[in-house]
Amino acid sequence: MYRRLPAILLCCALITLAAGCGIPGISAKHDVEAASPSAPHQVELFFVTDRAPDSDGGRHFGNVRGDISYGVSQIGIPPNHVMGRHEEPSLLKLETSPDDQKHIIIRDVHTLSRNEFLDRIIRAVEASQDSKLMVFVHGYNEEFPDTNRVVGQFASDLKFAGPVILFSWPSQGSLTGYTVDETNAEWAQVHFVELMAMLLERVPAQNIYLVGHSMGNRIIGRGMPALASDRLESDLLPFREIIMIAPDIDAEVFRGDMAPRLARTGIHVTLYASSNDRALMASKAFHGYPRAGESGEGLVVVGGVETIDASDASGGLLGHSYFAEDRRIMEDIFALLQTGQRADQRFGLESMDSDQGRYWTFRK
Repeated sequence: MYRRLPAILLCCALITLAAGCGIPGISAKHDVEAASPSAPHQVELFFVTDRAPDSDGGRHFGNVRGDISYGVSQIGIPPNHVMGRHEEPSLLKLETSPDDQKHIIIRDVHTLSRNEFLDRIIRAVEASQDSKLMVFVHGYNEEFPDTNRVVGQFASDLKFAGPVILFSWPSQGSLTGYTVDETNAEWAQVHFVELMAMLLERVPAQNIYLVGHSMGNRIIGRGMPALASDRLESDLLPFREIIMIAPDIDAEVFRGDMAPRLARTGIHVTLYASSNDRALMASKAFHGYPRAGESGEGLVVVGGVETIDASDASGGLLGHSYFAEDRRIMEDIFALLQTGQRADQRFGLESMDSDQGRYWTFRK
């Protein structure tokens, strides 16, 4: 049992959690060779959201609940982009507005009808290598534009050979919105399941990959067993992998309930955890119990899940965004998506044995 923090420390923990659970903003410095300006690379990112449209239009979709909307965003990646860097305007550089030669930007957001969305996804899957499709579910403290930019970057860095869909639920995108986000993540699960059913029944994808970050893993972890509840295991064969990055889920709930339910779906599950994730440390302080995305003595090692201890990875100021900021993580996810190799087969990983079972770390 973990003692509750005094009120002032608990408040600080919550603020730290709020600041850290978002997908990354500014990452560590990288050496970049000078290059002549060229046209930005454009990434097409599909989205499904149950956020209501933004009243002033600035964010396209806001932070309150709405009907399901479909669409596609065009994300510009600057010519000198480096894997793991999320280039955005910096006040330190006296940059007050985005520059498509320097920054990742949203070039366009276009809403579609459900049928138009399906038609475009089907064409994209049919044109892709090996009929691949990825669905990304973001975490806590996210606004719609930020998730578009970072998931667009993630898809570009991975060189994913197929369409990518962002499932964006109504996170508050604020420092004090954690409990509302928890409620909205639970509310959004039914819409996630509807999306998965539509993809399974209407889209000819042979390889579907689900990626969740932080609180977004709750939606996947509850949604996929719900999808499987009235289907045969063979019906779910197109779902090749669930990748859970820094899951903000009660560790014991994951071990005793969620992981066994996911195992019964027959879908491979890979979990990345870190002992240097200060955002999850704050979540543990707030909830009173460890999170599934932590490592150390409480590392979650359970049947049906391949756990990667990513504690050595860099992940920004709070160590929570390592999935997009450390080249080794990107290369391991790339290998997993491209080859389907299990952890024992991937070159960059080294197996470790514990009382709970086998897990993996990155080679030194």
